[in-house]
Amino acid sequence: MGALTQALVAPVALVALPVACLLLVARSRRPIAVAAGIASGLFAVSWLLSTGELPDQVMRSAAVVTTAAFAVTSAQTRWTFTHRALFSLGVAAVALAGGFLVLGWSWNRLHWWVSFRTGAALRLVLAAAVPQDPSVATINLDQPGFDEILHSMVQTTADLFPAALALQLLVGLALAAAVAPRLARVPVGRPMDQLSDFRFSEHLGWVLAASLVLLLVPGLTRARPVALNLLVVMGVLYGVRGIAVVAAGLRAVGGGVLLYAIAAIAIFFLLPAVVLLGVLDAGLNLRRRRVPRSGA
Repeated sequence: MGALTQALVAPVALVALPVACLLLVARSRRPIAVAAGIASGLFAVSWLLSTGELPDQVMRSAAVVTTAAFAVTSAQTRWTFTHRALFSLGVAAVALAGGFLVLGWSWNRLHWWVSFRTGAALRLVLAAAVPQDPSVATINLDQPGFDEILHSMVQTTADLFPAALALQLLVGLALAAAVAPRLARVPVGRPMDQLSDFRFSEHLGWVLAASLVLLLVPGLTRARPVALNLLVVMGVLYGVRGIAVVAAGLRAVGGGVLLYAIAAIAIFFLLPAVVLLGVLDAGLNLRRRRVPRSGA
């Protein structure tokens, strides 16, 4: 949930960059498309050229590679959005791994930077939220275990930085793929399917299985960061697939707004079950199963 929350507050540039590239690929001459492409491109370039620490450099590098791969696959293939986006993330992961080796970056250094910035941000938030008068404070900073809670939040944020970045990139690509064709008035790659039709290759189940093995088997502690982040990303993907199954069921029964609202609230409190539903759909293809007619 923490990684997914970070994805929902992704920098605007992670949307502006793919929008500019998709509009460039579309070659639309509509004035609004040209203006939007120039504005998005200038905003993205200013973001890429701004200064920043190692986490910022990693994010920008990942955004450039992912966007370039997504634009190329959108122009040259008829893959679904999900396959294009996941392929682009894979290309970015390989490129970043090579960059870490060539530039001498390390996971420990990246982890330290994310922990440092997250801790500093939490201290600023607490300093602004907690009044100077202890008698009216709603948060007791001296409460036993409070430091451990903050330390756990900081560590979890640093541990899941790659997963959060991957989800941020996916959100940015999804928004760009929805906006760019409307601005260009021409298709930019295969159109996105409805949520109720969301699915991906069942072969990705091996990624989920491999991450569980790396995480649970003793003696593989050095692979734990990779396994943990893969597990989070796959958990979110299977969760979205479970939501798609629920949406398809509601559409089949003609559910109204109230029924959709009830389902959304229920999904929030039953996230593990939704993830399990997505895993079952990957194996059983639940949305193609038909209830037999009476007497059949």
